[in-house]
Order: sequence, then structure tokens, then C-alpha cells
Amino acid sequence: MARTGATVILLLVAAGCASSPDKPDPGAARAYLENGRQAAGRGDHPGAIGHYTKAIQANPEMPEAYYERGYSNVRLRLAPASAGSVRVYEDRALADYGTAIRLDPTYADAYFNRAMVLSSRAQFKAAAEDLLYATRFKPKDPEPHLWLGRLYEEKFEGRAMAALDHYEKYVDLGGTDQGVREKVKEWKELKKQMSTPSKAPTPEEEKKAEGLHDDFKRLFAAGQKAEAVKTIEELISKYGHTQYVQKRTRELTALLNGLRAAPKDAPGKP
Repeated sequence: MARTGATVILLLVAAGCASSPDKPDPGAARAYLENGRQAAGRGDHPGAIGHYTKAIQANPEMPEAYYERGYSNVRLRLAPASAGSVRVYEDRALADYGTAIRLDPTYADAYFNRAMVLSSRAQFKAAAEDLLYATRFKPKDPEPHLWLGRLYEEKFEGRAMAALDHYEKYVDLGGTDQGVREKVKEWKELKKQMSTPSKAPTPEEEKKAEGLHDDFKRLFAAGQKAEAVKTIEELISKYGHTQYVQKRTRELTALLNGLRAAPKDAPGKP
């Protein structure tokens, strides 16, 4: 029997209703998000991911749900039992952080956490760009400055001065890493010494400055790091007023900074 026109219309309407997406439910999404955070707080990241996924299904425009799901994937990626699935968890985390940023381009913590994953993949340029966004959108957070300093110091050629600038901002914002605080203290002392007016250098002082620089090169080539550091420190502190040092200020301070170690551990923001 042929279908009547009315029957066809009813079937089309029913099909359209069945295929149309549900309307966002912000209340349900918020409840699932909170459940996920509670599960993550207990260390149940697989369960947390399930709640976050339901939150996203209830409201696909909620950046926090993608961010939290990304973080739980990072925690699973770090678990010893996940050794064979590291790349999978990283890919999922990067995708979720990317979506969170697309939905909220000022989401500083999402930029920061994505930078940590990118750094683990040796994508240092992209990581540094994300950290710069994090400093812009969360200007009172010291952590992005810390990790920018480490990236510039250890992974980029000729960025030692930029590293020191970010270390200094980290400390000024209340950063507590003792190694970095000591490094910044020394750097500020060196800047103070370099800027202190003094009498005109004598030819003997110019010659002594050049000799100390030669001593540094010899010590450095011989692998005597501690003595090389002391030599550069003496050169800058005692002979910073000489023309020889003034012409090489950035080079010498970058060398000194490069000889000092920086801590290594990389975090993720919960």
C-alpha cells in the first residue's frame, strides 16, 4: 500500500526530531563537571573523564569541561600503568586544551598546561608561545615566567637575557624556587655593580679585564666550571666599568647565566 502524503510528512518530521541535537543543559553540565572534579580529587581520573565527557555532551560550549578532561588525561599519561599509551593520552589532552582555548581565548591555565605537554614533545617554540599567552592573561601568576625562563635558558640559542628577565618577574611575583631566587639575587647584584658610577678605568684595568676574559676561556675549555664562573663574576664585579667589559656586557652576563644550573621538573595546573 502506498503511503499517504500525511504519513510521509509525519515520518519526515519524526526523523528530523530524532536527528536534531539536544539543547544545551548548562545546569546538568555544571553538575557533571563538579562530579568530575570530585572524582579527580580522589585520584579516579578515568571516572573523572567519564563525568567531564557527560558535561561536554550536556553543554559542548563549556571550556572548563575540556580543560579538566585534558588535565585528567595528563594525569593518566603520567601513571606508570600507562607506559604504552602515553602518546594517546597526550593527543587527547592537547585536543581538549585546544578546544578550551578556542572556546575561551583568554584561558591562561589551558595555555600553561598545553605548553607543558608541548615541552614534553620537544616542541619548544610552540610551548614558549603558549607560556607568553599565559603570562598575558594571568599576569600575577609566577609559574609561566619560571618555565619561560627555563625554556629560554636551556632550549634556545642566545636567549639567556630573556631567561633572566622572566626569572626576575617570577621572583617579583612571589615565586619560591630557591635556586631561581638565588640566581635572580646574583643577577640583580651584577646589574647594580654594572650601573654604579666609578672613576675612569686605567689602561692597567683594561688589560686586567682582557686577561680575566682569557682566563675564563681557558678554564671553560678545560671543563673547570666553578673556576670559570668565579672568573666571570670577578670580571663583571671588579672591571664592569672598563670599556672592555662594557662592550661585552650582554655576552658576559649570558655566559655567566648559562653556566648556572636550573631545576628541571615540569608541572601541570589542576
